[in-house]
Amino acid sequence: MNLVKQTFRRPRIGFALAAVALGLAAWAAMPSAANARVFVGIGVPFPGLYPYYPYPYPYAYAPPPPPYYYPPPAPAYYPPPAAPAAAPVAATAASITYTERAAWRNASGQTCREVRYASGGLGTACQDSGGQWRISQ
Repeated sequence: MNLVKQTFRRPRIGFALAAVALGLAAWAAMPSAANARVFVGIGVPFPGLYPYYPYPYPYAYAPPPPPYYYPPPAPAYYPPPAAPAAAPVAATAASITYTERAAWRNASGQTCREVRYASGGLGTACQDSGGQWRISQ
């Protein structure tokens, strides 16, 4: 009789294990519910654990100081730039006039003309490489 009981007991254990495996597979295949969690407190701390107490606002008892405004810079008055020193030629240029004689080239290749001073004297002015007229005599 023991042999008959053992013969029928093994298939029952196998069926039970197959049913458990099938149930786990069906449970894993089911869609899960959305996870929405909300924590609601009533403000009573757990004994021994107290919430962080922030430092008081520094101006709780006195108003804050007024903002600092920098004064505008002092006005600066600079003297006008000095005029460059006038060359002696420029000082006499207003009193020089050209004569009717045609221009010519001197030995160094400069264009020269005859000029008359305000005092009535005659001289020669030649044009240098920079285009300036220079009195040579």
